[in-house]
Formats: sequence, C-alpha cells, structure tokens
Amino acid sequence: MGKKRKQDLEGVCNGASDFSDLTMTRKASFTSDSSSKIPTTLSTNHLVTNTCNALSPTDQELQTVPLDGNAHADSHDVKTSLPSPDDVSSIKRHIIINLLIQSFGFLLLFTAYQSLQNLQSSINRARGLGLTSLAVLYGTLIPAGPFLAPVAMRYFGLKWTITGSMVTYVIFSLANYWAEFYTIIPASVLIGVGAACLWAANGAYLTRLATRYASVTGQDKAATISMFFGIFFGIFQTSQIWGNLISSLVLQQGAEEQGAPSAANISSCGAANCPGGSAGNLVIPPSSLRVTLISIYLACGVLAVIIMALFADREAGKGVFSCGKTSKPREDIAGDDGQAPGDEEDEDETPADCQHLCERFLSAWRFMFREKRMMLLIPLIMYGTMEQALNVAIFTQAFVSCTLGIHWIGWVMICFGVCDAISALLVGRLRKWVPRQVLFGTAAVLNLALMIEMLTVKPHPDLTALFFVHAGLWGVADGIWQTQINSLYGVLFPGQQEVAFPMDGFWGAVGYTISFAYGGYLCADVKIVILLVLLVVSMATYGVVEVMEKRRSKEDGETAEDATE
Repeated sequence: MGKKRKQDLEGVCNGASDFSDLTMTRKASFTSDSSSKIPTTLSTNHLVTNTCNALSPTDQELQTVPLDGNAHADSHDVKTSLPSPDDVSSIKRHIIINLLIQSFGFLLLFTAYQSLQNLQSSINRARGLGLTSLAVLYGTLIPAGPFLAPVAMRYFGLKWTITGSMVTYVIFSLANYWAEFYTIIPASVLIGVGAACLWAANGAYLTRLATRYASVTGQDKAATISMFFGIFFGIFQTSQIWGNLISSLVLQQGAEEQGAPSAANISSCGAANCPGGSAGNLVIPPSSLRVTLISIYLACGVLAVIIMALFADREAGKGVFSCGKTSKPREDIAGDDGQAPGDEEDEDETPADCQHLCERFLSAWRFMFREKRMMLLIPLIMYGTMEQALNVAIFTQAFVSCTLGIHWIGWVMICFGVCDAISALLVGRLRKWVPRQVLFGTAAVLNLALMIEMLTVKPHPDLTALFFVHAGLWGVADGIWQTQINSLYGVLFPGQQEVAFPMDGFWGAVGYTISFAYGGYLCADVKIVILLVLLVVSMATYGVVEVMEKRRSKEDGETAEDATE
C-alpha cells in the first residue's frame, strides 16, 4: 500500500508539471505510433493527460470506490460479490450520465469563453487591453500548472476544483462589462489559475469515470479512456461553433445600422494594420449590444457552474496531494490490498509531497538539457501555439473585423473551427498510411502559403470568400500541427512522456505569452514575418530531429542483428 501511494504521488507530480493550453486545446491523435504508449494523449492539455493517469485508481480500487464520494461500501463485501446484470446496467448508465454532464458543462462554459477570447483584440482594442489580458492569462498559467493544480485537487476534490475553476471564467465574463485594466487584468490572472486547475481536475475526473466503466464492463481500459475523452472532446469542440454563432447573430444587429463595409476605410487593414492606427471598418458595437452579448455568455457560464455543482458526482479526489505533511486519503477509499486508510503502514509513511513535486519538475528540465532532440523541438512547440495566437488575435482583428466589420469574426471562426476539428479527426486516420514527415510538410506548406497571402494580398470587402478559405485552410494546418506534435513524443521518447509533456506545455505557454505580449506593439506585417521565420527555423530543427531518429533506429536495428547473431 505504501509503495502504491508513492507511485500515485509521483504521478500527480508528473501531471502537475504540465502546462497545457486550456482554451485552444491541443487535439492529439490516437495514432498507431502512440496508442500503445500514450493511451490518453489529447488536446488542449497534456496537463489533463498526465494528471488523469496519475490520479486514476487501479482496477481493484475502483471496485471499492463509488462514483459518489459520499457513498461507503464494505471492501470485503464488494470484492467477494459480483454485481448483478441489473446493477451493471445501472452503474453504466450512471457513469454515462456523469460523462454527459461533464461534457455539456464544459460546452456551455467554453461557448462563452472561446468566443469572448476571439473578440478580445477587437472589442477591447483600445490601449491594447485585449491582447494584454491574454498575455497575462497565459503568463499566469505557466507557474499555476505545476504548483496550484495538485494542491487544489488535494484540498477541494475533483468536483469542487472543477466547479470553483469554472467560477473564474464567469468572473472574466463579468469583467468585460466594465473593460478596464483594473477589471480585465485581475480577471485574467484568476482565469489563468482557474484554467490550470480546471483541466487537470477534468482529466482526472474523466479518467476515473472511464476506468470505472472499463472495470464494470470488462472492456480494455486504454480503449475506454480514449473513447470517453473522444466523446468529451467531440461535444466540447462544438463550443467554437455555438459561441461564434451567438456573437455573429448579436453583433449583426449593429452592422445593419452601420450599412455595408466601405472600401474607402481599408487602407490600414491587413498586413499594414498597426496598433494605434485606423481601425478600418471595425466599429465597436454599441454598449447595449455589448451588454446583451456578454449577458448571454455570462448566463452560459453560470449555467455550467450550476450543472456541475448540482448534478455531477463528488469524485473522491482528496488525499491525493498534501504539502509538508502526511498524505491521508479520505476514509471512504480502501486500499488495493483491502486495508482501510489509516493502517499502520500508511501512518508510518510520511512522503514529502513538495519534494516529490520539485524533483519531478527539475527532472523535466534535466531531461530537456540532456536530450538534444527535445531541445531541437522547442521552436516547433512554440510555433504550434504562436500560429494559433496569430489566427485568434491578428487575423480576426487586422483582417476580418478591419475589412468586413466585427460581426464577421464569428462566421469566419466557425469555418476555422469546423475545418480544424475535421482535420484533426482525419489526420488521426490517415496517419496509418501517410508518414508523419509528409503531414508536417503539408501543414508547413499551407501555413507558408497563407502567410505569404496575408503579406501580399490586400484585403477587400469584395473578397469576403477569401477570408473563409483562409480560415478553413488555416484550420486544416492547425489540426495537423496539434495532433502530430503531441503524438511525436510517443515515438521519440518512449517511456519518458512524463517529462517530455511538461516541457511541451511549458514552451507552448511561453509561445502564447510572447505572441500576445508583443501583439499590442508591433504592426501585423512584422508579426507575420516573425512567425514565418519561426516556421522555417522549426522545420529545419525538426528535420534534424528526424535525421537523428533515423540514425538511432538504424543503429538499434544493427545492434539487434548483432545480438541475434
């Protein structure tokens, strides 16, 4: 039991050291390269994946841990008696209901947040408030991921960590009623902390549901976890559609009063757009429409909090992590050996949880400096997040809203979201037949062509269809980047994902922070050129990694042949 507890604590540290992007979720494919090594590799969210695996109990434990944390069961009775078919059906139905509650709660929450994020660089354009708020948000996420998320789950449990974190998103919506630095920036700090805790606890919660389901039905555990996360993200990803649809329909009312976009106002649009310059056809919506839009988003967020608070089961998430004192599980959790909590072996064991956390955190950095291939992947990791930031902050403001008006952002981003989701889904299937080098090359060529188009083609209201084509193709490329970057670690670093993923999350968050930080000071053409140069550098370093991997594989093959002889 003591060894098991140590393993769990180390697992929490592994997951806690990850810093994934929580809004623009990394959608990892469950490919043949990685499926056997990373059973739950997904988005947005290596923090999710590592923490899920760390916090999910074993199959034996799940037989004694009910989904409702308040329920108690005699461990000996449970272990010696098999559930009846009716009980199995009831448990399965109960688990699926909880999965759907979780999925639709997140759907409502991010219907509001992701759309509000897409509009930040436009509706809060004055003094660069919108971009600054996003930079602060992701800057806060960097330290919050490894240190605050495990502590929150330890003291509040999974359900209330999720619910409380959702409240920070509601506060961010409230702050947009009075968009000032003294309201938006503190709210951004809160949501950065909340996002780190939200996705870590969500991953653990979903993994427990899936593992319990696999235990009851006898299905493969890894496949069931993948299925549950697939259902969750399948529902979750539609938030991009509904949220942007709401913003377009609401802001369309103001556009009807303003009339059609004028070609005379677009001289400063596109690559020529600079902070403090002309906003073109971007007209800040009347306060009444802004209040209406934010109120709808606020209602979605509040409803998400209510759904989680009232209907989600209180998963047994306490007792996982403590700092500076003995980790004691809740009384309703029995060990895998049938011993009740508080057995002598556990009482004598006082693991230094903070020490474990720091050791794991430092081991990730030692791994990066020791492993040349990981260092060479840093440009690619940063590019994978900075290209998303360019699309969200620069394309929406300097191209779409400046040329067509703010009400077009929602329609264009719906196209991006749909193509992104379809691309991620198809790439996961195509990877069985298409080499990853070809997929990376395809994404690079698409982005290169689109950035050249942004630098050379002057946007015009008559070229409305071009904005949708651009957004759709950018979504196709993004789907490739996010799935293949994630699955790459399972190929390059088998058995070392627990230290590789934290580095991916860290540098990804750094990329977001840098992009939003300089967004309010540089012209659009400069930002595009920076990203274009980073693309070239990242492809060069990635090529070196592939050459190193090929040589390594060849050497391993020769070594295996020699050993056989």
